Amino acid sequence: MTDKELVRKRFCGAAEHYDTEALVQKNMAERLALLVREFVPVERVRRVLEIGCGTGFLTKAMNGVVFPEKLYLNDICPEFKELFADMPAAEFIPGDAESVDFPANLDLVLSGSAIQWFDDPGRFFAKCRDSLVPGGFLAFSTFAPGNFMEIAEITGVRLHYPSLEQLETMLEPDFRLLCAEETAAVLRFTSAADVLRHLKMTGVNGISRRPWTRKDYSAFCTSYSERFADADGCPLTYRPVFVVAVRRYREDASGM
Repeated sequence: MTDKELVRKRFCGAAEHYDTEALVQKNMAERLALLVREFVPVERVRRVLEIGCGTGFLTKAMNGVVFPEKLYLNDICPEFKELFADMPAAEFIPGDAESVDFPANLDLVLSGSAIQWFDDPGRFFAKCRDSLVPGGFLAFSTFAPGNFMEIAEITGVRLHYPSLEQLETMLEPDFRLLCAEETAAVLRFTSAADVLRHLKMTGVNGISRRPWTRKDYSAFCTSYSERFADADGCPLTYRPVFVVAVRRYREDASGM
């Protein structure tokens, strides 16, 4: 089970640096917005819920793509509400998306780089189904197996990343896929210490509660450099996934 309180603390603590450090997540938000523009009839979208809005990457990317009459923004960090003070029409819903209630009669549910922290993505998709109108849309980005492969190889600590095929299986009973793609992005850092700094500044180090000793830190940096460093520096691999799906109508529930 994911320690959601630790996740909350790490992301809240990283808010000051997130916008400048989280380059992959920013690019993912922009890509997801493009896919929504391509696959969703945005003129029909009136009520929107964004899950895990964070500091607003996806919220900003969707500006000019959809023009909802009602926008709900959710995040596990209640402190992020103040970041959207200039959006008086938006309603902020604080809390863990796996446990908070969703609004009803939604036309679109969005989520950027958040689902990987969920204990039960299938249950989350069912919540989206129940909150979406028939023919409503679900669009999200997350990460696939192999994300942060370098970190996992050295520490043995990793999130459980469902494969794209597993996500498709979870969605199949209630959603028809319009788009599903997996890509890769590799960031390069001067040193292993800079890799750790990047993880901390983006809040994605909220997996293990055990604090590192100086010896742990030194051993990690040495091992990371020995295994992965090359002439271009120390790599860190991201495996982004993008999905756009439409909720099935009752007569379409069989998958036909």
